[in-house]
Amino acid sequence: MKQITLSFCILLAAFSFSSCKKGASNNYIVPTTYNFSNVNDTNQAKLLLMADQIVAAINLGNAVGGAPVSAQKLTDMFNNVNGNFTDSSLSLNTSGISLASYCPATAKADILNYFDSIGIYSQSVVVGDSGVAGVAVSPITSKKLLLSPNGIFYAQVVKKTIMGILSYEIANVYLIDSISNTVDNTTVIAGSGTAMEHHWDEAFGLFGAPTNFLAVTTGAKYLASYSNQVDLGLHSNATIMNAFLKGRAAISNKDLGTKQAQANIIIAALDQLDAAAIVQEMHEVETDLNTGDAIGAYGALSESIGFVRNFKYNTSATRIITDAQIAQLESLYDSANPGNPNLYAFVGVNGGLTAAQVKIKTEAIAQFIGGIYGFDSTELALL
Repeated sequence: MKQITLSFCILLAAFSFSSCKKGASNNYIVPTTYNFSNVNDTNQAKLLLMADQIVAAINLGNAVGGAPVSAQKLTDMFNNVNGNFTDSSLSLNTSGISLASYCPATAKADILNYFDSIGIYSQSVVVGDSGVAGVAVSPITSKKLLLSPNGIFYAQVVKKTIMGILSYEIANVYLIDSISNTVDNTTVIAGSGTAMEHHWDEAFGLFGAPTNFLAVTTGAKYLASYSNQVDLGLHSNATIMNAFLKGRAAISNKDLGTKQAQANIIIAALDQLDAAAIVQEMHEVETDLNTGDAIGAYGALSESIGFVRNFKYNTSATRIITDAQIAQLESLYDSANPGNPNLYAFVGVNGGLTAAQVKIKTEAIAQFIGGIYGFDSTELALL
């Protein structure tokens, strides 16, 4: 399904690009880097930096012996009130924007609950263990993770939720605005372009890729970083970047059919990217356990939980996975309590599970995702 979906979108885009349309030039050049006139994605750069600092503030709780993290401070940072950011030339504290204002209601409720949990668990002064919140240390990497009583590393769940927020804004807000032919694409504002061009540029800014992403992946953040991580199996870097480039060129040249096709490609690719990231995390769990790193496995499982929950934030009509399938997927982590899975039980350190037995669980999750998104065995192995 994945290859069919992307191939169809690419074929549609090529047809739109080559067809003659009234008021559009089909002779324009699509650049290989995101260097267009009047690009302004400064606010998106600010949002990604805010996200960095929120995650950094949470990770201060990963200190043996306890390092309380204020849930109120995290909430204030999320809403950008009371000047909690370490500022720079971007003037985050006085920017007038916040991650909260870009957040769908379901994601906002989840992330505030995570902040509350982090605030409580970070007060623990004991070692994290099954049934007991606290910081646990990887015996392999010496990495320290603040874990919930169920072994969930909420710092990573929050980071992945932020990625879900970014994906939501790209697919369900900015690209929809760019698709809408009621959005102005005539009046050029110096430094920002037309309204339609600006919406498209903002979508690209939230993707988190450098302007020369196909040639250079250094500096890729959040969604772009994960696209690069699963690119070997998904080929998402070229799919997404080329669609952003062609779509922006199409807007500037009034080629609205090609613009529509490229937006559809990006929306579909982001849905598949979330699915591929879950499979990748399953591979990381297996790698961690093969080296005896159960703590690392809790971290990778926590990341995957964040990606699973991101599906519900995607309200696009083209989302492949259904609500019922999301519920099935969550039950594969913990059928008794899918909303708050016990990762200690999943990994089975206290239950005596072997790495091979845990692999049966991780493979079940990967195969379930693969069946929904059409990833074949080769693709699943490469993600």
